[in-house]
Amino acid sequence: MKKILSILVTIIILTGGIVYAASLTVESDSQEFKDSENKIFLEGNVKVKSGEINVTSPHAVVQIDPKNSKVNKVEFGQNAYTYAMDKGKKHEIKAQVLEMSLLNKIFSATGNTISSITEKDKPIVIVTADKQEYNKATNVMKATGNVNIVYKNIETYSNTAIVDLTQNNDVKKIQLIGNAKLHQDKNKINANKLTYDNIKEEAVAVGHVYTNMITEDNKHLEVWSDYQSYNKRSNFVTASGGTKIKYEDYTARGPKVNVYPDKSGKKLNEAIFVGRSKIETKGRTIEADRISITMNPKDFKAEGNVKSVIPNIGGMN
Repeated sequence: MKKILSILVTIIILTGGIVYAASLTVESDSQEFKDSENKIFLEGNVKVKSGEINVTSPHAVVQIDPKNSKVNKVEFGQNAYTYAMDKGKKHEIKAQVLEMSLLNKIFSATGNTISSITEKDKPIVIVTADKQEYNKATNVMKATGNVNIVYKNIETYSNTAIVDLTQNNDVKKIQLIGNAKLHQDKNKINANKLTYDNIKEEAVAVGHVYTNMITEDNKHLEVWSDYQSYNKRSNFVTASGGTKIKYEDYTARGPKVNVYPDKSGKKLNEAIFVGRSKIETKGRTIEADRISITMNPKDFKAEGNVKSVIPNIGGMN
């Protein structure tokens, strides 16, 4: 018969002077107590429940704090799985090794980790990485190593990612650090660091930024710079620092560019360079204090101290 261990864990959280007590229930085929190591070894069909948190694993080790004889943390191995229901959403984590700290409610997952938040069996966000950490108290998820995030129509890749969740377990902000890539619909952004604010529907990219935006007529508008931001609501793009834009046979460079939508607000249609800039097209180079490029109709306008270079206009007899 399966042995059942029930441990009362008193967790004191100094928040408004309230003291909370949580009951930890552990089930397994066998359990071995080692007082000398302050550990309990669990083997076979391990099931752990603490409040709304549930964990299953083939085996686990319970660490006892020798100072107060209370459970400090539980480490699960061999494809551990945990889930918790909170505000109608299910938060799941799968990993080769899973560690649960009861005191600060932090989950650490290592090895082929997959975490997800679902609502009515529909995934809201899925995160895969080499390692993940979830702090239930602050609602912050951190993933490192080959990180891939799928959220609505957004897919991201990075070395490290930090996901801030709201109190309702909705995505508030996604931070991508190191080789950051964000794909949204047909548009792509690459940068050293990239932040997507879901509340503002705004992406901010810093460091070796490259953006490839697809226009309504399936043409590429490419932007290189040190900094870029894109607001989906206003459909507005701004870029600064070594800025370069390429659109069909237009290549323009300058310190800063703003890209505006057309009158409908749906299509990116005009790029305006501010500061001494230049544009190259069909062998010509034009420099000016302000350059405006429109996509429809395809045209450009240069203003302020304009200088044009037209090579090889023909030999003289």
